[in-house]
Amino acid sequence: MNKIIGLVKTQSWVGCKASDLAWTIGITIAIVIAPALLAHSPANQIVTGTIVNALLFLAAYRMPLGNAILIATLPSSIALLRGLLPAPIAMLIPYIIISNIILISSFSAFKKTPWIGVLTASLAKFSFLYVIVYIVAGQLNANLIAMFQWPQLITALLGGFIFLNLTRFVKSKN
Repeated sequence: MNKIIGLVKTQSWVGCKASDLAWTIGITIAIVIAPALLAHSPANQIVTGTIVNALLFLAAYRMPLGNAILIATLPSSIALLRGLLPAPIAMLIPYIIISNIILISSFSAFKKTPWIGVLTASLAKFSFLYVIVYIVAGQLNANLIAMFQWPQLITALLGGFIFLNLTRFVKSKN
């Protein structure tokens, strides 16, 4: 069994290592399914946002940057297509995607010091969305504006905390 796992880890298809491909597929499935399953749960934004951000941190940590950025486009796009977001938020989808890319890129820059990466990436994502919401605020009601302020920082930090603890737990088991 270990020989098979070793072979899969080193095998490469079309310039992509099998392990990168496996991580990309796994995180893609999780990041698409989580919002759909939790869409009608109480405290939806906090729970779903935390899980999505934890998966984004994991993607940035385990995969090539290009794969992680591809995954960053999925959560809000799928949520919109499935009708899980209020219609007025549709105009913010490109900015949500950009904020996810900011989170991944910022974290990737500090990957060797994950705590600093989580803090920096969370603040960068929050700051970007906070400013964007004020640019388009005239077109949104107060409840929608509030969704893109402090909850974004909280879910990014909580997601980062979960990610950091998961990686610490996995490393301690190896």
